[in-house]
Amino acid sequence: MSTSDLRLLAYCGLYCGACSFKIAFQEGERGHLLSMPTKYDKYKSAQLEDCPGCRADDQDSECRIKNCAREKKLVHCGDCGDFPCKMVADFSSDGIPHHAEIIANQSAIREMGVDAWLIQQEDGFTCSCGKRLSWYAKKCIHKR
Repeated sequence: MSTSDLRLLAYCGLYCGACSFKIAFQEGERGHLLSMPTKYDKYKSAQLEDCPGCRADDQDSECRIKNCAREKKLVHCGDCGDFPCKMVADFSSDGIPHHAEIIANQSAIREMGVDAWLIQQEDGFTCSCGKRLSWYAKKCIHKR
């Protein structure tokens, strides 16, 4: 696993390689979007665009977690002495299913290391047919 794959680890602990938007764009397959909760309905028919991930630019953003991690020069929030802070706890319990995984993800990253975690995530979000699975399409949309 090369360091360039670090872009698939969001500061909060999400695995960007399982992002429904990213996969839909890269594969040209809306099935990943259609599997998302109704909260995202307005995006399901929108033009497909690639998300470069939160590490892609050096600008501050609306994401408080990203801004905090960058200010502290952390690779991810799990490296912080205050982990899990209230900001991370609130994000993980905001009702969005994949956000609920971030604290466990950060703990796993701390235990196994970033590279091993990224490999584990890639393996877990890849179907036996080689196509990608996403946070909301956990079964292959190509095997119907």
